[in-house]
Amino acid sequence: MRQTFPLVALALLAACGGGGGGGTPVVAAPAPPPATCPISVAKPNPSFAGDLVPALQSSCGAAATSCHGGASPTGHATFSGTAAEVYAQLVNVVPASAPAGWLRVKPGDPAHSWILEKVTKDQPGGSGYGTRMPQGAPNLCQPTVDTLSAWISAGAPNN
Repeated sequence: MRQTFPLVALALLAACGGGGGGGTPVVAAPAPPPATCPISVAKPNPSFAGDLVPALQSSCGAAATSCHGGASPTGHATFSGTAAEVYAQLVNVVPASAPAGWLRVKPGDPAHSWILEKVTKDQPGGSGYGTRMPQGAPNLCQPTVDTLSAWISAGAPNN
C-alpha cells in the first residue's frame, strides 16, 4: 500500500496542472502566424537588407516549412538566405506564374512589380495566378506595403 500513495499523489498533482491552473491542461501554444505588419511605420528610404529582407522573412516565411522558406516550390522566390541571395531572386526576375510583362521587382516601377501585385490584390493579375500573399494570414499592413513600394520606386537598390 505504501507504494500506491506516491502514484496517486502524482496523478492528482498532474490533474491540477501544476498548481493554479484550475484543472485546465497545459497545451503547447501553436506556432505564431506570420507577422503581417513587420514595418508599422512607413519608411520613405528603406534599406533592402535592413528593412525589407526582415519584413519579407517575418511576413512570408523564412523557415524550411514555409512556402518561401528553405524548400520553396519550383518557381517561387525563397526569402531564406542572405540579403544578396534574396535580392537576386527578386529584382529583374520574371515570375514563374504571372501575366506577360511582369517582373518580381521592376526597379522604378511599382505598378509592374509582381511582388506588390501579390500582396495587394485578392486575384493578382486576374484569375489563374494564385491568391494574395501572405497566404493563410491577414493582409500586409499599409506601412509595410508603402515601404516596399518606396524601395521599388527608388530603383530597388541593393542596400
